[in-house]
Amino acid sequence: GGDASAVDLTNVADISCGGRACVARRNDGSAVAWGDSLYGGDASAVDLTNVADISCGGRACVARKNDGSAVAWGDSLYGGDASAV
Repeated sequence: GGDASAVDLTNVADISCGGRACVARRNDGSAVAWGDSLYGGDASAVDLTNVADISCGGRACVARKNDGSAVAWGDSLYGGDASAV
């Protein structure tokens, strides 16, 4: 997961880590990711608000939102691009 000193890890409800990245879901439904950007550490391309659940694998992370939709980020060869789903 790397260095989390640059992210706000207050009011955390859940954390998931994969090979080189982590994601934390906060009590307010927002989420934040950190670690190697190629493995899910950079979630700037996805909307991490109204998040109900999170999970990270070896090279990608996914967040299930309260409305039933999901967003994925990380290595597109390993599930990090859900734009075609």
